Amino acid sequence: MNDFEDLYFQYSDRIYSYILFMVGDKEIAEDLTQETFVKMYRNRDQFDGKSQFSTWVIRIARNCTIDYLRKQRPIYLWPFEKIGTITSAETVEMNVGKNETVQELYDHISSMKRSYKEVIVLRKIQELSVKETASILGWSEGKVKMMTHRAMEKLRLEMKEEVEADESFR
Repeated sequence: MNDFEDLYFQYSDRIYSYILFMVGDKEIAEDLTQETFVKMYRNRDQFDGKSQFSTWVIRIARNCTIDYLRKQRPIYLWPFEKIGTITSAETVEMNVGKNETVQELYDHISSMKRSYKEVIVLRKIQELSVKETASILGWSEGKVKMMTHRAMEKLRLEMKEEVEADESFR
């Protein structure tokens, strides 16, 4: 962990993407990404190797983001712009109907409570394992599975209701 620049380039896109999903503002996400890496560098001796390094850095990013969000209200602000860091079409669609746009999907995710939003971003967008997600969120693996299921069910229900409402106006 001696070469800070290499670590920054290896993890900064992933950290920035996570924070941007959570706060919805590019400038704030950039600031919080920098804050994450400053804290990572200052606390590098605290990394104990019990988890993956990437998991440890994302947990720092989560803590920085939560600290920021606690100072702000309301939590659910997300003026979405296209995010270029998402690469997997399957992940983006998350088995949503073909008529749904990515924008609508993100609007629905952004309106969810923070725990649902976090678990969807980490599991379905960042594609982290249950174990990694549990470590980042400080939850048990069972809770991650349960919350992922509940969050996805809520997302599917909300998107289905929107489609049905749109069809009733045609």
